[in-house]
Amino acid sequence: MQILGYSERGIINSLIFSIGEDIKLMDKFIDLIGIPALKKVQAKDYTILLEQSFSRFGDSDLVIITEHENPKHRKVFFIEGKVKTSQSKKWSLSKQFEKYERKEKYSGSSSNLFFQLHLKKLLFDNCALNDFDLGIQEPRYKENRKIGMNKVVLKAVKLLLDCREAYYIGLIPANQIDIDKFEIKTEFDIHFLSWEKIHDFCKYHKLKKVVEIFDYNEGQIY
Repeated sequence: MQILGYSERGIINSLIFSIGEDIKLMDKFIDLIGIPALKKVQAKDYTILLEQSFSRFGDSDLVIITEHENPKHRKVFFIEGKVKTSQSKKWSLSKQFEKYERKEKYSGSSSNLFFQLHLKKLLFDNCALNDFDLGIQEPRYKENRKIGMNKVVLKAVKLLLDCREAYYIGLIPANQIDIDKFEIKTEFDIHFLSWEKIHDFCKYHKLKKVVEIFDYNEGQIY
């Protein structure tokens, strides 16, 4: 049986289910992001959320929480995926940032990579507070963001409470050269991982199902 997923969500879902409960392979995927402080993270276990809604703080393509014997070592990764659609010639990290820097709200701002990760930081920085009912003001557009009363969303927020550190990652269609050239300093640390690197990772570790989905979506991932 062949099961094919569409675009970034299809690949992310297939990747996570292909890694499955192989903790060592998940460690290697985290290493792939290239955060020096997390080299050989060696988590005891992982909690993973796919396409999780955080209400007015936006959905997240992938949330990975590391579990350790010492709860103080618990970390969360908020991961957003962007692809080069078949209609566009090239996806630009710099152009994404230029749009993010606009002071006025614009059509499509909610799907901007930097803004999506900005909202996750706003969520994480305030998730231990008790005033979510009143809302948290988003500083860029001065909008009041509430988490709401959805029980599944509240369960997801509860999982964040014991995390001591958060990392914000963009899975992007730029190549490593373009990523290395991007030297603009954001107000918080964002790490980038290319789809090409993930593709190579899947081929190296013989994650056949994921490679098939990369092939199926050829021309509109990177």
